[in-house]
Amino acid sequence: MEPPAKKTGKKEKKFLKVILTVLGVYILINLIVYTDVYLRARSSYLKGVQYLEWFEEPQLKKNFLDKWLKERLHKIPAGEKSENEILKKAIEMQYKMQMEDNDAKNAYFWFQTTVECFQPPRSKYVRLAEEKMAIAKKLWDNSAAAQE
Repeated sequence: MEPPAKKTGKKEKKFLKVILTVLGVYILINLIVYTDVYLRARSSYLKGVQYLEWFEEPQLKKNFLDKWLKERLHKIPAGEKSENEILKKAIEMQYKMQMEDNDAKNAYFWFQTTVECFQPPRSKYVRLAEEKMAIAKKLWDNSAAAQE
């Protein structure tokens, strides 16, 4: 009677190995997803903070965009003069649009994106974004009212 019991023991060990492997894969996938969502939330939150800083100190924005403009203009490849002029005007137009854009509005939408898209898990960046979202909304409303 003992040999059938030994066969059952081997089956149980094999079953246990499969269960542990599946559990390990499940945990690994969840860790990867958690890390990805956490890092995306952090990135999105920091982008909102950047726009909030630009709203409060426009010179920071100007310095950043001036550097961006200079880099883009230097990257225009040598080629036909007419094509280069079109590229140059397009880059300058992007620069102008970004300079005129409302940074409080952009900050609000980055914080909103953090809150709406990157939870669960409810990371510290989601909580911070919720706090900053209210501040950015007030600044956006005040700046919109001032423009009217």
